Amino acid sequence: MMAVLQTIDLKKYYGEGENQIKALDGICLEIEEGKFTAIVGTSGSGKSTLLHMLGGLDTPTYGREGLDLYFRIIIWCRS
Repeated sequence: MMAVLQTIDLKKYYGEGENQIKALDGICLEIEEGKFTAIVGTSGSGKSTLLHMLGGLDTPTYGREGLDLYFRIIIWCRS
């Protein structure tokens, strides 16, 4: 099956130095066409941050893979 959504080493950090919070730290995710997926976790574990990234509402801290993610979503949604 074809992956319709993929993240590679997705990271989102807030702040800097000793006050830095790693909301997402190296998330690798692949969702295949026709599959149902649930994102679960405790409060503060980064679920909403991940969904904001996947929906294009927020940008990743780390870098190229995150941008590739957005291009893949746009291409998939248009086809």
